[in-house]
Amino acid sequence: MIDLQKGYRIIDLSQEIRPDLLELNGDYTWGTNVRRFTLRQFMAKHDQMIMHFVETETHIGTHVELPRHLRKDGRSAAEMPLESFFGEALVLNFDFLGPKEGKGQPVTPSHLERVREGDIVLMWSRYKGDERPYIAPETARRLVARRIKMLGVTWDMSVNLEDPRSYDPGFADAWATHKSLLGNEIPIVENLDHLEEVAKERVFFIGLPLRVVDLESSWIRAIALEPLD
Repeated sequence: MIDLQKGYRIIDLSQEIRPDLLELNGDYTWGTNVRRFTLRQFMAKHDQMIMHFVETETHIGTHVELPRHLRKDGRSAAEMPLESFFGEALVLNFDFLGPKEGKGQPVTPSHLERVREGDIVLMWSRYKGDERPYIAPETARRLVARRIKMLGVTWDMSVNLEDPRSYDPGFADAWATHKSLLGNEIPIVENLDHLEEVAKERVFFIGLPLRVVDLESSWIRAIALEPLD
């Protein structure tokens, strides 16, 4: 357990969202998101305070995907235990796993030697696009066997959750990471940011979803608590 008497540096791992905004006076400001995220202001009748309607999707910004995303009978945001979303985290930097001939290389089970049972595993690299390392199907299954608590990857998927062949028709292990982890009630966090600011390999991670019934994915405010000593 975390010792609250100990000194920690708080690192915000959440992606900032700049939504489209429709103001009370009719002015409209475009945001910076590729996917729709719109705030519409209105005045509450009973107290004349400004409020907002929100029109968006659940898979935007820093969010956690839950078993309900995989199957209709999977647990949703309101049903997963809170303990699933915080705990000791292992931060794995895959900058050393450079591309070959412009193609990303697999994260293999051999790269998981420092993963412990109950860990939250956070992966990142500085590679983008086709050069990103990717989680091989057998690695996803090894993470399940290690009984990790949650998996997280950085913004723009700088470690690709899936084997790129998942887009090819007939690939037997398509979407293995989502199927393996969510099928075993291990949440997946996407679009983490600022993991490069974490200096230590082990931190305390917190990323709590909204308690909404039937919600298959939820925005989170993800933070790392890094020990100062």
